[in-house]
Amino acid sequence: MRAVLLTRPLPCSNELQTQLEQAGLSVVHLPTLTLNPVSHPEHEAQIQKHWHDYTGVIFVSQHAAQFAFDHLQRLGLKLALQTWLGTVGQGTLTTLKSVWPAHTSFIAPDINDSQDSEGLWRAITANVELAKQRLLIVRAQTGRDVLRKMVQASHIPCDIWACYTRQINVWSTEQMAQFQQFDTQPRLMVITSIDGLKALLAQFESEHMPHNLYQHTLVTIHPRIAECAKKAGFNDVRLCPVADLSRKIPIWTKS
Repeated sequence: MRAVLLTRPLPCSNELQTQLEQAGLSVVHLPTLTLNPVSHPEHEAQIQKHWHDYTGVIFVSQHAAQFAFDHLQRLGLKLALQTWLGTVGQGTLTTLKSVWPAHTSFIAPDINDSQDSEGLWRAITANVELAKQRLLIVRAQTGRDVLRKMVQASHIPCDIWACYTRQINVWSTEQMAQFQQFDTQPRLMVITSIDGLKALLAQFESEHMPHNLYQHTLVTIHPRIAECAKKAGFNDVRLCPVADLSRKIPIWTKS
């Protein structure tokens, strides 16, 4: 049985892990990042002040959606039904619909467009009158600033809410042993972010890189991540939409 390595933090990797195990695959889960909520009273005061002025709230990831939901519960803030929620991908859209089941106004990239900030911005400009917007972007403390720059270039009032942190999850001795067992032969690993890829490589000292690290098939969800993986030295890099991972991975493990 060919093993698959998942590196995304919980709970976002739960569903894929279950689907792969049901398909008969052996799944090793070793998160390369650790995520934690973060609270900045001055930022939260700004958000509370303008909460009823936001016409749209944009979530850059599933984690952003979940952490924001928890923070909003703590702050006693509720989403107005007329406020549209923006998302950079279908996975985040699913999360938004699960935590705000009564909400009906969502904007996401077209299924045939890129599932990223650029695709979302094209969807926003096609669906709303920009001149009447005030936006809130929910994200981690670090990340791409592409969406913010596009919003600012359009002269739209916009606030940034960094409501969680992403840091390298340094593997324990037990976790490192799990990876060494996984690395005994070329297998398949799933990387869903550039930060996750960098955190994977940071686990190892440059003079003691795992024997088969760059021989593993690396599956990722965006061309930018694939490009970084190839530049890092991975030979077999495959692109796959999030919605197709559970279908494509079992096929690729047989090749």
